[in-house]
Amino acid sequence: MPSAFTSSVSPTGSGLAPDPTRALSARLEDLDKGFPLHQAPSAFGTLTYRSAGTGPAVVLLHGIGSAAGCWLDVALMLRDRFRILAWNAPGYAGSTPLPQAHPSADDYVHALHQLLAHAGVSECVLVGHSLGAIVAGAYAAREAGNTRAAVRRLVLLSPAQGYASHDAARREAVRTRRLTLLEAEGIDGIAAQRASALLSNAAPPAMREWASWNMRQISPAGYRQAVTLLCDSDLLSRHAPAMPVDVRVGNHDVITPAAHGQAVAQAWHASFALIDGAGHACHIERPAQVAEILHGSAMNHGGVKSESPFA
Repeated sequence: MPSAFTSSVSPTGSGLAPDPTRALSARLEDLDKGFPLHQAPSAFGTLTYRSAGTGPAVVLLHGIGSAAGCWLDVALMLRDRFRILAWNAPGYAGSTPLPQAHPSADDYVHALHQLLAHAGVSECVLVGHSLGAIVAGAYAAREAGNTRAAVRRLVLLSPAQGYASHDAARREAVRTRRLTLLEAEGIDGIAAQRASALLSNAAPPAMREWASWNMRQISPAGYRQAVTLLCDSDLLSRHAPAMPVDVRVGNHDVITPAAHGQAVAQAWHASFALIDGAGHACHIERPAQVAEILHGSAMNHGGVKSESPFA
């Protein structure tokens, strides 16, 4: 269906409009102008994040193979309605890696808390994509009754569940495969081999280049820590969050396919729907649909809908 966000233009007068097919050089200019990078101090170093717009906060957490810039088109579409804040996880795009050699989800949660406190975010809609869903779920589960930002609604896009519930052999196989590739090929090699898998077969070359650029923003130390998070976490080991939860998955996602998202939605009594025409990185491939999903989630803090009209 046509999207109200397809031709959204910034009210700031910059003339920037989202366009997933723009050449990389032009998209990097858009990124600097429309979704600029900021720094926040933390107890272990510096955290970087991108921010745009004003209004109710929508906080975006990227996956293991990406960085804050991947949300550019979604941010441009929503920044006249909301304050959009996308973090670079520890070890990504200028953010200092965590001090722990083998960090847990709670270590990432503590880092996110420091970032949101610096940015003055007291409440938000929290959005986690892929590995970011593990951090988002952990943050939402622990926010009640403490000083962390209040999560009014949780949105999980193509959520990774983690491998902690798998047998040791499976868990170590995933760890070994990813770390061996890192040592052999480096971050550029990982991007060359894995970026295309984030998108559907129909994604144009410019979109694949954009996914690859974002993947190249990872530092080796940050990636090693993220692999630990992926292998040693279990999203569903936590109780269902108290706030409403929405789960959405691209219908061409081969990394965390629909059945994975449905399992999360069922366990956490969440709404579930597919995003038509999207692979794993739905926010890169179908930003207008994702923007409408987040707009609906941010405007609906009440009961959970059974399905989304935007998916």
